[in-house]
Amino acid sequence: MLKSKYQSIKNNKSFLKYFKNTIWLFVSKIISLFSVVFVGAWVAKYLGPESFGLLSYSYSIVSLFIPLAMIGLNDIVIKELLLAKTEKDTYKILGTSLGLKFLFGSLSFILIIIFASVFYDSYHIKLLIFILSFFLFLQAFEIVDLFFQSKVKSKFTVFAKIITVSISSIIKIIFIYKDFSIFYFAFAMVFEVLLLHTFTFYLFVKKYFSLNLWIFKKELAIKLLKKSWPLFLSGLMYIVYIRIDQVMVKEILGDKSAGLYAVAINLSEVWYFIPNMIVSSLFPAIIISKTKEKEVYHKRLINLYRILFWIAILVALFTTLFGEFIIKNLYGIEYTNSSSVLKIYIWSNVFFFFTTVSSKWLVVEGYYIHSFIRNIMGALMNIVINFVLLEKIGLIGAAISTLISYAFVGFFYDLLFKNLRINFRLKMKSIICSRN
Repeated sequence: MLKSKYQSIKNNKSFLKYFKNTIWLFVSKIISLFSVVFVGAWVAKYLGPESFGLLSYSYSIVSLFIPLAMIGLNDIVIKELLLAKTEKDTYKILGTSLGLKFLFGSLSFILIIIFASVFYDSYHIKLLIFILSFFLFLQAFEIVDLFFQSKVKSKFTVFAKIITVSISSIIKIIFIYKDFSIFYFAFAMVFEVLLLHTFTFYLFVKKYFSLNLWIFKKELAIKLLKKSWPLFLSGLMYIVYIRIDQVMVKEILGDKSAGLYAVAINLSEVWYFIPNMIVSSLFPAIIISKTKEKEVYHKRLINLYRILFWIAILVALFTTLFGEFIIKNLYGIEYTNSSSVLKIYIWSNVFFFFTTVSSKWLVVEGYYIHSFIRNIMGALMNIVINFVLLEKIGLIGAAISTLISYAFVGFFYDLLFKNLRINFRLKMKSIICSRN
């Protein structure tokens, strides 16, 4: 029986295609995990909490402008590429998308430079923001990765990532041994992304098309922008919602606190690849079940929520028990105070894992506006609670604020609207019921 099932899977070309792609994505995330946890910890230890906090803060400021550079196009472009009937249509989509992303990347670059010039007196912050702002230009070249995603060919991006992370890690280690300043590490961050896109472009041209065939079409650009603006607004609010706490910590508590807080965030967010991978792999089957039988559709959603809930619980328990040991040994004694923040912050992952599913559910059900509304409410909640708690209880207050706002967005928001309450019930069943 097992042999027949194995043979059935082996002969299922569609399954094998997606399974292989998932494996490549997993390899990519493991490589990123190595870079963030080990090399990233080494950099943080070398820079110290204050300088690392300044670097993290500057990146958070730049990240607030990334949605404008992306202009909500990524998911739209993948969908359009999937629907493209001819190679010429593919050229048009790629050329037009690249042009739009470069245009809005340039606009966001100009805006952040003006913003930094007006609101900051510190030369260090201005220079760090200027260096990191080149991320905004580089967003345009993400188009090739989107093409590979649409073709379920993530192995090409992974090849590029292996080379890039290896080179970038070596460069950062050299910078540490040569006692280079914080600005060189900002350059290294930008160079890593530039190198990644350079390699993906090379693999793209070698395997598929010549870049001189790409065409920019004004009519298609207008069509894409009309489709993408709701996703742009939602993406903007999402970035504000997940990054505003880092900005507020630095402004209210200072550079050192920002560095301590950044370590807690890094060790929590490093697990985000798990729900993203699982949801990407399983959600197509859930979408198909919706068109056939509602009971099966709901059962699959409950099971998906349940899997992610227990993984998140195990991750949170592990981090709560061993977080202090990990921080002391990887980051050093200077970052010891990060452990108390991490023990609270890590539990927000439970609700983030739920959010990855509910975000897809909102799209499948056609409730696009709720993605935007709940991100606005989450951002406002995060800001208000941080204002109340940061000065009273410091970094612990920021962690509590994140936990509460993530719980609202990922779990309790659905209670506010009648048509969303079914999703809340599914989440509750995944937690309290051992059987469906």
